[in-house]
Order: sequence, then structure tokens, then C-alpha cells
Amino acid sequence: MFRWQQAEGKRHALDGPFAPRPGETFTALCGAEVTVARRDVPQLGGHWFDPTCPDCADEWRRQEKQARSSEERCPA
Repeated sequence: MFRWQQAEGKRHALDGPFAPRPGETFTALCGAEVTVARRDVPQLGGHWFDPTCPDCADEWRRQEKQARSSEERCPA
């Protein structure tokens, strides 16, 4: 399951069931290793104003398209 997480000045995408906590590092879909800060978590008083990482957005769309294509080939 993909999700968005702001970190290091961009809104990155990651694959995982849980959002990382402040101080935790994750590998974004774009391949960047980024660390979440407290200001990156809206529930902790942070703001989500950083721009979306275009490479993460492109990779998210690519993987979704690939998954849909696979579903179409495999009848239920």
C-alpha cells in the first residue's frame, strides 16, 4: 500500500502499511533515503506544505499502471 509522507522538504511516497515516525528514515519510491522530522507530521502540529516529489509521483503512477495491467490479464 502506497502512502505519502513529507520529509526533507518534499512530499515523498513510500510502500508500507504504516507511516514512519519522527526520526525514522525510509526509502521513498524515488529511491531517496529520507528522514521524517516532527514538523513533517500534521498530527504532531506540523504542516504539509512541501511540494510533491515528481519522481515519487511518476513511480507511483508507473506501479499502479503495471498493477492494473496485471489484474486485467488475470481473470478472477
